[in-house]
Amino acid sequence: MTGPAPALLTGSELVLIGHVPRAGREGGTNKPRWQQAHWNRAVAEQFFMLRPGDNRSITLEKVDYEGFFAGRTSKQLVFSEVNKNPKIEFDFRPIIKYPDAGPPLLVIVELDRLRSFRYRPLMPGQDGYAAMFRLLVELPKLGRGKPRVLTTLDEVDLRWPNACLRNPRVKPG
Repeated sequence: MTGPAPALLTGSELVLIGHVPRAGREGGTNKPRWQQAHWNRAVAEQFFMLRPGDNRSITLEKVDYEGFFAGRTSKQLVFSEVNKNPKIEFDFRPIIKYPDAGPPLLVIVELDRLRSFRYRPLMPGQDGYAAMFRLLVELPKLGRGKPRVLTTLDEVDLRWPNACLRNPRVKPG
């Protein structure tokens, strides 16, 4: 596995923090859909720079629950005609089940203007969860629905020093 994209991050980069809502089952199967995070249209257009029907992809780098780089993938925005929600699938492994203790959070930093992002999933009780949840309460919401807010990488680092979004750890070997 190659390492994270080299990025000289200044701290002024935009960061999206958002609830990941619980979702139903995929197409009548037993497979949960909550990892296909629903966003509002404002988030899709203003942060991810994608519109429903857009065929362009975004690049996502995952930082795992311990702050290590965990891979890179490309994803497209999926627009549900049923509920009119834009969705992007994120990797929450090894967590499979939606937590009962509260909603998972995603903290996503924009790496550049070419639709490249680095993200870290957070579960209730993990380091950083309470600090990022407070930002969801303190900052103005972006769009309708579940709380989603924009801040800067410097603000995230100030409130959560172990975020590892600026410089994810790389596993030896």
